[in-house]
Amino acid sequence: MSRPRSASHRDLGAPPRRIRRLRGVAARLLAAAFAALPRAGHAQVVDPSLWITNGPVYAVVRDAGTIYIGGAFTRVGPVTGGGVALDGVSGALPPAFPRVNGTVYAAAADGAGGWFIGGSFTQVGDSARSNVVHLDADLSVSAWNPGADQEVLALARGGVTVYAGGAFTTIGGLARSNIAALDPATGAATGWDPVAGGPVLALAAAGSTVYAGGDFVSIGGQLRNRIAALDSVSGFATSWNPDANSSVYALAVSGSTVYAGGVFTNLQSRRRLVQLDAASGIVTGWNPDPNSIVRVLALRDTIVYVGGDFTSIAGLPRIRIAALGATGAAATAWNPGANGDVYALALDGSRIFAGGEFTSIGGQARARIAELDPVTGAATAWDPYANGVVRALQASASAVFAGGGFTSIGARPRGSIAALDVATGAATAWNPDANGQIGALAVSGSTVYAGGGFSAIGGQPRGAIAALDAATGAATAWDPGANGAVNALAVQGTTVYAGGEFTQIGGQARNRIAALDAATGAATSWDPNASFYVLALAASGPTVYAGGWFTSIGGQPRNRIAALDAATGQATGWNPDANGLVHALAVQGSTVYAGGDFTAVAGSPRNRIAALDAKGGTATAWDPGANGTVRALAAGGSAIYAGGSFSAIGGQARTALAALDAASGTAVGAWNPNANLPVRAIALSGATAYVTGEFTLVGGLPRVGIAAIGDVTTPVLLSLVRARALPDRVELLWYAAHEVASATVYRRTVRDDWRAVGSVQADGTGRLAFVDANVTPGTRYGYRLGVWDAGQEAFAGETWVEVPATPGLALSGFRSNPARDALVVAFSLPDAAPARLELFDVSGRRLLVREVGALGAGSHVVTLEEARWLAPGAYLLRLTRGPRSITARCVVLR
Repeated sequence: MSRPRSASHRDLGAPPRRIRRLRGVAARLLAAAFAALPRAGHAQVVDPSLWITNGPVYAVVRDAGTIYIGGAFTRVGPVTGGGVALDGVSGALPPAFPRVNGTVYAAAADGAGGWFIGGSFTQVGDSARSNVVHLDADLSVSAWNPGADQEVLALARGGVTVYAGGAFTTIGGLARSNIAALDPATGAATGWDPVAGGPVLALAAAGSTVYAGGDFVSIGGQLRNRIAALDSVSGFATSWNPDANSSVYALAVSGSTVYAGGVFTNLQSRRRLVQLDAASGIVTGWNPDPNSIVRVLALRDTIVYVGGDFTSIAGLPRIRIAALGATGAAATAWNPGANGDVYALALDGSRIFAGGEFTSIGGQARARIAELDPVTGAATAWDPYANGVVRALQASASAVFAGGGFTSIGARPRGSIAALDVATGAATAWNPDANGQIGALAVSGSTVYAGGGFSAIGGQPRGAIAALDAATGAATAWDPGANGAVNALAVQGTTVYAGGEFTQIGGQARNRIAALDAATGAATSWDPNASFYVLALAASGPTVYAGGWFTSIGGQPRNRIAALDAATGQATGWNPDANGLVHALAVQGSTVYAGGDFTAVAGSPRNRIAALDAKGGTATAWDPGANGTVRALAAGGSAIYAGGSFSAIGGQARTALAALDAASGTAVGAWNPNANLPVRAIALSGATAYVTGEFTLVGGLPRVGIAAIGDVTTPVLLSLVRARALPDRVELLWYAAHEVASATVYRRTVRDDWRAVGSVQADGTGRLAFVDANVTPGTRYGYRLGVWDAGQEAFAGETWVEVPATPGLALSGFRSNPARDALVVAFSLPDAAPARLELFDVSGRRLLVREVGALGAGSHVVTLEEARWLAPGAYLLRLTRGPRSITARCVVLR
């Protein structure tokens, strides 16, 4: 068995902290902090492509092109930020899109395939945007930049104007109190200025009138309690004055009728949901009377869709979502039932999308976003999965824009353990699916060892420890079976060392520490017998170092740290004697680094971190002094990396994470990623530090559980930021220290050696971008940069990507089959050669033809508007390109 590449161990005794949701003032402060971060000369780069988890990560190890993580999560997914356009058919993410660094509260289609977006954010992709932004149809950030000074909570398009509502005082370059009209081309505020005396939460534009709802008590120059109608030219309030006694959250207009929903309990004696005459503002006889808040409304024909946190409406039990008749106010049979508040609804043809805080809707597990069958209310197979609340939805024929407080959409199920691809950052298919938390990982050869609190993993019953096939994720026959949690693992040669809370393992009585045969899983005769929990292990030659809660181990009194003979298990004379818990150990050369809760070790005052002589056990002069627990250590040559729950270490303010000079112990001034919650594990690989823990932000960026941080503590350092492979090109972006002005790009395949394919120049902020257009679809390429330093060429930033194969000819048929309204067809083309769609009835008569070849290579969705007149029945759809045709059977229902 080969020597392990690296290992990680974590304390399972402390319960994981709940991941905190950021709202209100806290969210604004974090957004402001992010805006203040320097954009150039960064000392580290957080990789945006690495997927994140939905819970804490306690262990990490990198082996070649794979990052293994373990913790207490159930999903891993891409970092999306707070807004993204999803594929309307599959729910998949687009190949590229800008990340929003905050919460999205409102979205409105621009009529040309793009979106206006409002919320609480300061950055969208690489562009600074304050709380409002426009995305073009290709999802790039447009030049449109009104720049609101506070949150934008509502958006509506009316004619050639974009109306914005919120809690701002300036927008579009002018002073505007909570409501404004913006030019859709320039972003400038128009002269329209109603001046709302409180936040505007809802907007609807209809003809010459703009309806506003919110928490204001004056608007348009008049006293208006929380709801008003404004002249679209003058901005003055009309005589329309329904008068609500509390917040209005939602508005919708249909012909001569205005619907309003919210918190109010007295709007002309109506509660929370009303139908108003658009001319007089008087309530109609329509009175569903929901028993709690209405947050969103959507209209289709004679149906009013309602979402909120009510449990009854129109006299019937309806849990947070309902469909009501627009005339009689009776609830229809449509009853999806959500187990959390519904904040957003969007309609597209016959399709219905819902967003909110729910984790179940339409009879299925759906995390905060779902599509619902328009007839039955059941959740469809469309299941993007959001890791936070969804507050805004807009739907078109081919895309659904979702916005909210989430940071990831499209996560995959993974039970406490996962593997991430180094090149793409995405989760691989490897999925052992543990039924309990993972606290320790180690890799040796083709085996991944896992320890924790589980009882099943890799498809087999396994008590707290297992060996997993690195290719398949299946549990091997190796089965030591511990009767308590395994907190630490270390592999050396043919021996697997385990530490934890067990009293039996490998078929023998072993108190909290054991050596296991790597072939059989049986406990060897090595038996140090720790008096209490073992939390950390490090194997180095003839010695195994242990840390934890124990006061005796290896037959000797040893307080929380010890060196054990790797042959006999006896404690050596090495005895630093820590006065508090030891959570982490790392060995480099003749030094043993220890981290924990202690304030003294080896007879010297040392606050939670120390360097110990590997021979005598004395504390060296190295003394960073942390003001909080140190739970993770990794030795990286000239720097020692520490993670935990401290806010100061090495004489500097450092939150949860720091790089310490290995000679002086001072914090490296240029390296300060700033994790917002505790760090539990660190693994180093080349220029990258893989950091895991309980955090949700690193470097001001949304990173839940794991982050890959490019390390620039050395003078010349290159780290890969992004690698993106498309059928016709590969796009690469590196970050370099300021000393690197240019570099040579080298490429290779699995069959040939490295060769230069171009050169790149730094752009002034340390970024070097390169596009390789000479690629073959289906081929895997490796890239790296070469930089000349002191007369020699050094190589760094290596990555491998696979160029996707050119799309083939495929026909999915009608997107909704049977189709009830719009006839939307999904298909793909390999190129821009002539191709056509044809629709036939069952007798073979051709009813329509559409030329589609000009759409080019890729997946496409088109709406057959000319086929809306089709009678109910069965039809044949045919896609033809050259000599090849594909046929799909379709059904139309009316």
